[in-house]
Amino acid sequence: MPASLRINVVVAALALATACGPHQTPLGEAALPARNPDIISHAELSDPAIAAMDALTAIRQLRPSFFRDRGPQTLRSGGDPALAPGQVRISQDYGPLQAVGALGSIGTRTLVEVRYLNANDATARFGINANGGPVIVVLSSLQ
Repeated sequence: MPASLRINVVVAALALATACGPHQTPLGEAALPARNPDIISHAELSDPAIAAMDALTAIRQLRPSFFRDRGPQTLRSGGDPALAPGQVRISQDYGPLQAVGALGSIGTRTLVEVRYLNANDATARFGINANGGPVIVVLSSLQ
């Protein structure tokens, strides 16, 4: 093999090894694993600053996108605004659906995980009770 070809092969191998090696942050620390946009993990909930909050505040801090209403929107006169189509609802341990305000009475320290179900997944899990909107499922350590 000619020397120039051998050098090109070695350079290509080194470039590949560098690209496939562990990724480092600029400070030399290992990069954190990617955050799942639809799940708030127990590790995130255990952060002392977050653990001191109620579930509503903690979820708003960690994943504000969970609270965006999606799906069909209708103007309603009267009736329970918590039941409007397309609005976000919550479920504790996959129990009955409730208004988002119920999160204010749940302590973050009691939670193992928080999951976001889009409107399709929520309808598959909760049927017509999901009313065309997404559902935030809070899973308690007290199960």
